[in-house]
Amino acid sequence: MSDFLSKFDKEKYSDFVEEQEKNGAKGKRKTAKPSEDKAEVDKGASASPSPENAVSRKEESVVAATSETLPSASNNQRRYDSQEELEIDPTYKRRKRRRLLLIIAGSVVACALLFWVYYSMVHVEMEDFVDKPVSDARTWASENGVEIELKQEYSMEYDANQIISQSVPAGDNVRKGKTITFVSSIGADPEEVLPLPDFSEMTSGEIDTWIEENKAENLKLVAEFSDDVEDGEFLRLEIRDSSISEEEYRRKDNAAVYVSKGKEVFEKNITVPDFKGKPRAEVEQWAESNNIEMKYEEKDSNSVEPDMIISQSIEPDEKVAKKDKMKVVVSLGKATVVPNFNELMPDEAASAPGLMVTVKQRFHANVAYGRLISQSIEADTKLTEQDESDITVVYSEGKPYLRDYRGQLEGDLPRLFFEDYQSKGANITYTVKYVDSPEIKGTVVGMSAFNQYVPMTYTVEISVSKNASASPTASIPDDIDFDDDDDFNDADGKE
Repeated sequence: MSDFLSKFDKEKYSDFVEEQEKNGAKGKRKTAKPSEDKAEVDKGASASPSPENAVSRKEESVVAATSETLPSASNNQRRYDSQEELEIDPTYKRRKRRRLLLIIAGSVVACALLFWVYYSMVHVEMEDFVDKPVSDARTWASENGVEIELKQEYSMEYDANQIISQSVPAGDNVRKGKTITFVSSIGADPEEVLPLPDFSEMTSGEIDTWIEENKAENLKLVAEFSDDVEDGEFLRLEIRDSSISEEEYRRKDNAAVYVSKGKEVFEKNITVPDFKGKPRAEVEQWAESNNIEMKYEEKDSNSVEPDMIISQSIEPDEKVAKKDKMKVVVSLGKATVVPNFNELMPDEAASAPGLMVTVKQRFHANVAYGRLISQSIEADTKLTEQDESDITVVYSEGKPYLRDYRGQLEGDLPRLFFEDYQSKGANITYTVKYVDSPEIKGTVVGMSAFNQYVPMTYTVEISVSKNASASPTASIPDDIDFDDDDDFNDADGKE
């Protein structure tokens, strides 16, 4: 019986009730004459029924109620079951009405859902792109099937490529495929002239704020180290195009404002090697790679090869920092000491060891004969292999002594005066006077002064014969008196 009841669900029961209503059993209770079995059952039920008996009675009542709907063969066999008492559920109509309402509500919700799905598929909610990059708007439009039209204009409020406005307000629904107009910024006007302030009166923070407020993107703030200017203070203003003055500066012009970062301080973390006996090139390479200010001092040495390090100002294994100063002494090799040629005679000077000496002699009004006038390299100077060892020394020949050139030819006078006087520093010149003389033409027959000391600058008058017919063996007459023709200068060159 329990298996039969498990298959008898609510729907079968509802069908049974409807069938009974059609047969005129609506809301009425059928009462049949109790049979002997029923009497026995009732009699047993009137006694103290147990729970098991109650369940059994209920199952039998349900079976009896349903037996009327079974085929006629079953009805005949179990006719007595039709006389069982039937009950109608009073909540059935209420539940049926609730079910109908639920079906109607579900249909409405389903239709609304379908409409919402369709509307969502062809519409999209507009977002707020103001003050956002243009790329965000393009990405959103591409993902949602919306076309965009982009317009651009200068703006001081918005940065370049930022949205200034949009044709559809944020929050509105937009049908897919519609074109939305955006206005984007292309930054500040590059042609606008910017009056530059006095940056020397501003700190680096104030300069940076001014650049940002005026959107002077081509005006850079550059910080560099300075040993003289405090950190953050103004150093200089540089406009790349030198033809543009500060009053003509435009936003598009490239310029830079330099401010100080103060004095650069480096950590002493560089170990100094031992450079003694090392070549100079090794020191130069180390100094360059470590940014050390190296000073090179050259000195001769009899024990260290040329271009090798003799000593260093900072001992090996000590620590230094970048841009620290250091000095090394570089060997020039063995040196030759230049002697004092005033202590040597001219013939001794020419053979000075280790030197190539050129000895010259010149007239001098104040230096005695044989004494040194000058030497091209000072005494006690040390000359190394890298130095020129050629030295010129000049010795004095004393005051110039005017020789006797009588009997010489006029054509030899330029050479004689140059070799004897002018090449040795004396400005001794002459003038020529042509006279009648038995000597052959062109022969010097007289001098206003000769065989005497003269000043460093002196001019002598020379008489030259103009006798073209004289015999080559003719001599100068003893009775010629040069004083009768002209007044000659005395030995001192004075009249």
